[in-house]
Amino acid sequence: MNQPDVIIIGAGIAGASLAWQLAGSCNVLLLEQEDSPSHHSTGRSAAIMTPYAGAELMQAASLASRAFLAAPPEGFSPAPLLSRRGVLRLTDEAGAGSLARLCHTGKSQGRPLRLLDRAQLLAQGLPLTAKAVMGLWDDEPCDIDVDALHQGFLRGAQRRGARLLTRHAVTAMTRRSGVWQVETPVGTFDAPLVVNAAGAFASRIGKLAGALPLTIHPKRRTIAVVPVPPGSDMAHWPLIADAGVSFYIKPEGKTLMVCPSDETPAAPGEVYPEELDIAIAIDRMQQWLDIPVQRVQHSWAGLRSFFDDKDPVVGFDPLAEGLFWYAGQGGFGVQSAPALSRAAAAILLGQPVPQTLGDAGLTPDRLSPQRLEPAFT
Repeated sequence: MNQPDVIIIGAGIAGASLAWQLAGSCNVLLLEQEDSPSHHSTGRSAAIMTPYAGAELMQAASLASRAFLAAPPEGFSPAPLLSRRGVLRLTDEAGAGSLARLCHTGKSQGRPLRLLDRAQLLAQGLPLTAKAVMGLWDDEPCDIDVDALHQGFLRGAQRRGARLLTRHAVTAMTRRSGVWQVETPVGTFDAPLVVNAAGAFASRIGKLAGALPLTIHPKRRTIAVVPVPPGSDMAHWPLIADAGVSFYIKPEGKTLMVCPSDETPAAPGEVYPEELDIAIAIDRMQQWLDIPVQRVQHSWAGLRSFFDDKDPVVGFDPLAEGLFWYAGQGGFGVQSAPALSRAAAAILLGQPVPQTLGDAGLTPDRLSPQRLEPAFT
């Protein structure tokens, strides 16, 4: 078995996409602590592309990923990655002016936005409560087939020679003579470069490596799934939220996903939905939409992990030689993966970041872990 050039810790969407970019140029080994690479955040995504959401660099990476998601390379996926959805944000009388201004600003940027008054919303078959008087419709957001995207990256990386080992939790890291020794309960693996793509566990991996003490903040996000009321056809609905996105709903077949947009601090690891958050989600939905809920079919929670400035950290650590950070996508890792992994691969290989990505702000300096270093000096 050849010694890898790069060990990537974490095989979620971040690690998988970077492995896809690197494989062929490098001998890549992916180490995943769980049984499945999509066990944590990747497998619990809301699965929608909203490219103007998130902090500045996350938006830049998401916008730069649209072309890949719309038309992936031949053979990447047997099915399209995107399907039309749209987003509708509702407001009451007090917020109508702000929503109109938001529409004007977005349209000046070329976004496909339109304002709908109450009569137009009712004509769409939406069961509005009296509170909803206006909506902002965005035609651009699409559903993402997260599994197809993730598996496309993993299969493509493996076809190019990358190896994936699951149930390999990293327990210790030591660097000797320019080579990292990465210990797991199953065995020890050596490589000159290690990528910390461990998501919510990134701070723990950084500590094992003696890296800059960057703190990643995992936050719980809750989803409740409720049946569509009998006789209702909601499959064509957009994702619907209020203007401040204090909740959202999204049709999934004959069910509705309902989310309270919670960001509750949590420890890295397995997380579970709280009954209170489920009740809040349903209450917030019913303030705007007259949708009866007789029961919750099932529910789950996932983690969205952020650094302090809400942008990702991509680059070599200044203290731990050969350790490369690739974490902190904060719930936007799926929609940003194609472009952000391309920038990350260039930085890791010491190559120029493609000009289109650099022009969008995805530069080594702006992504570097050292941008957060003043907090520790």
